[in-house]
Amino acid sequence: MEKREGVAYHKDYEIYVVDLPGIYTLGSKSLDEQIARDYLLFEAPDVVVVVVDALNPEQGLYLLLQVLELRGDVILNLNAVDESKKAGVNIDVKELSKHTGVHVVETVAVTGEGVPKLLDTIVHVYETRPVHSSVFFNYGEKVEFWIQKISSMLDCSRNFPGRWLAIRFIENDELVNRVCEKLPSIDTELRKELSLELATQRHKHINVMIREAYSGRNIRKRLPLDEAIDHVLTHRFLGIPIFLAIMYLVFQLTFEIAQPLADFIENGITHLADFITRSLGSGLISSFISEGLAEGVGAVVVFTPNIFLLFLAMGILEESGYLPRAAFVMDRIMYAMKLSGRSFVSLILGFGCNVPAILSTRSIPDPKERLITIMISPFVTCSARLPVYVLITGIFFSEKAGTMLFLIYTSSILITGVSALFLNRMLFKGSPVPLIMELPRYRRPTLKSLILYMWSKGKHFLQKAGTIILFASMIIWFLSTFPLGTSMEDSYAATLGKFVQPLLRPLGYDWKITTSLIFGMAAKEVVVSSLANLYGGQGRFMDNLARELDPITAFSLLFFIMAYVPCFATLAVVRSETGSTKWMIFTFIYGLAVAYILALMVKTLGGLLT
Repeated sequence: MEKREGVAYHKDYEIYVVDLPGIYTLGSKSLDEQIARDYLLFEAPDVVVVVVDALNPEQGLYLLLQVLELRGDVILNLNAVDESKKAGVNIDVKELSKHTGVHVVETVAVTGEGVPKLLDTIVHVYETRPVHSSVFFNYGEKVEFWIQKISSMLDCSRNFPGRWLAIRFIENDELVNRVCEKLPSIDTELRKELSLELATQRHKHINVMIREAYSGRNIRKRLPLDEAIDHVLTHRFLGIPIFLAIMYLVFQLTFEIAQPLADFIENGITHLADFITRSLGSGLISSFISEGLAEGVGAVVVFTPNIFLLFLAMGILEESGYLPRAAFVMDRIMYAMKLSGRSFVSLILGFGCNVPAILSTRSIPDPKERLITIMISPFVTCSARLPVYVLITGIFFSEKAGTMLFLIYTSSILITGVSALFLNRMLFKGSPVPLIMELPRYRRPTLKSLILYMWSKGKHFLQKAGTIILFASMIIWFLSTFPLGTSMEDSYAATLGKFVQPLLRPLGYDWKITTSLIFGMAAKEVVVSSLANLYGGQGRFMDNLARELDPITAFSLLFFIMAYVPCFATLAVVRSETGSTKWMIFTFIYGLAVAYILALMVKTLGGLLT
């Protein structure tokens, strides 16, 4: 949902590559479309490459026609041609080039096939510069008459092609209002009629291109196996149980398979801390390195296998094409909450991190739905909370740890849904925008793509361990050690925790847990390193925690951590994406209130049942 930049070196050129959000139209209905459109208009790239799915080209070609209305230095990149060949589809590249007036290059991105030729073409287009500034498509006598008339009436400060601005005006693009001082007056019904005719003529042109450039199997006919799988996975009654079963399996594997590796890392950190203590003695420096750094950061690093395994499983679901099906299945439930499957796509990204989940809401066209999705996104359990869950479930519910993980994750989804319904009824009126989405083809994930996916997601956890968590561990050690000569009960950390602790006393949390929760506002992983510092060293703090906390209180703590204050990075993104400090503060207070109510309910009901 944001532009990504990289550099390629080819033929003595340093090529800056900017990857824009994936869109199918150069409109302005959603933020991702606006980001792509505004970059083309205001950043003035030298060459534009429109990437089109070779086996499903219609929507990509529609975008190509819109870009060509703006500029002519464009390259059509047909990607995934290996899949089109496998499906028995033949593509006449020269015919496509003749219809569009641009260079056409075939590639297979996952293997790199055709990429050198694409770079050659980029350099060639840059050096030769097409003589035409845009490509003219005739939209019929009536539409062309109004395009010319509107173009002559527009008075704009920007030097954009008048014909293109007239087309954007007909299609009701808000950009025209931004860049033009004088706008023509046109009947609303006539405008809708002209806009519809524009779209119709583009689709007719695309159909002609496909009919003359494509041969072999009908590209609109899906593979029988794909249809059979979709019939089961998107079934009206079976779809949701299948989704829940898959997620249950994911969390069972996340705990069961990763646990031996986590135990191995834990033993290594314990031996390291003991070695430091033996080597440096029992002084202040030894305590700082062994307890503050090694044990504080190590208590979080222990859960690296769980984090990476979770991302591996999510990578398989995403790369295979299942996640969009899950969004389709959940759309009925989301609709009842006044949201759509688009929101579900954003929310499910929150399993990795709430920050990209909130950024992805830019693809939601309805402002109300987008705002609601932003505010409820922090309730989705991100990977930063996973170390806390694994720690507490491993100590108090070790025999059913995988089941407990699944329960917490499904509870977070339930709370997210209830919050959406509550906020919609309290703050907004209206109904959601219906979900229309293209289901991608099923693909077998490659080992390379899974490793890249897992690393790109999981590396942020390691970066946090080396920055935020390291810094927080140092502060926690300092606060729990000083003033020198006093016990931990009289330390600065105890003073801070005891000051806030009366608010959490009904939940059964002592000052150590309270202090850990306060520091966890920076990053949820810090809760673990805080507990490690305040309850004793690695290898001891788990036993101490088990002695000082009963299972009911531990269970309520899981729910509190699931819902309470978003981390600082998430709050900053809420502020930037909503453009309002008010909504950031509301998100902070609302999350804290929900967490308190949930934890109190669990504590009370648990006490009654036992």
